[in-house]
Amino acid sequence: MSCVTLRPFTREEYHDFFRRYEPDPLMDPNPYRYQFTNVDKSFDFNESRKEWYPTFGIFANGEAVGTLSLKRIDREKKKCEIGLMMVNDDCKNKGYGTAAMRKGISMATQQYGVMHIWADTMGRNLRMQHVLEKLGFRLVERIRQVYDMPAGKDDRLVYVLEAEK
Repeated sequence: MSCVTLRPFTREEYHDFFRRYEPDPLMDPNPYRYQFTNVDKSFDFNESRKEWYPTFGIFANGEAVGTLSLKRIDREKKKCEIGLMMVNDDCKNKGYGTAAMRKGISMATQQYGVMHIWADTMGRNLRMQHVLEKLGFRLVERIRQVYDMPAGKDDRLVYVLEAEK
């Protein structure tokens, strides 16, 4: 596995990422079509909220392979959520997501003072469950049949990581 880095996207990199983006059919069965205006608005929206909801590009070998977000950072309560999305299936099972999550956890605790990191995933997303458990997250709640998917309802699994002081 190459060196994985997290850093903010440039506008051009963000567009390139979404030109190549293919949703995981397990998570989102709807087809995706790149639209310049929508991606541009999304970039601007991310920029407007970066103090409490920063989004970073996950880069491997100089190419954006995913995004990682530290969502709804609450400095007073020392908590946030963490989210991960890979550009397509070619970037999966290479350790990029796990490496990015490690770096995101470190960033959350060191730069933002977060002590409680929350994450959620779908019951069918065994890959993300494995990553979260490998990194020390513990399952705290299973909300039954939240997601309405073409193959039927799916559960929402909520995890938490309590950072060491």
